[in-house]
Amino acid sequence: MQLHFPQPVDRKGMKYLDCPLYGDCLMMAAKSSWETWSCGHCKNLRLKVIRQKMRYIAPYYQLMAEIYPEFKKKYEPAMTMFNV
Repeated sequence: MQLHFPQPVDRKGMKYLDCPLYGDCLMMAAKSSWETWSCGHCKNLRLKVIRQKMRYIAPYYQLMAEIYPEFKKKYEPAMTMFNV
């Protein structure tokens, strides 16, 4: 899954602290002198669900990689992308 550019909204709302783009959104809000901002309309929120699933299945993927070394090539890029 490809990350989209930072898309914070100038209004009070929830923030996704685990998002890889959180720092970029925070910087954008600060440069715009926003008092508050939200991640509520960001397309990157889908990443939260994917990361949760990846963390759940990571131990199984690691075991598969130990048993089948060729599997590691397929699973490692995804785990690296989502910092799992």
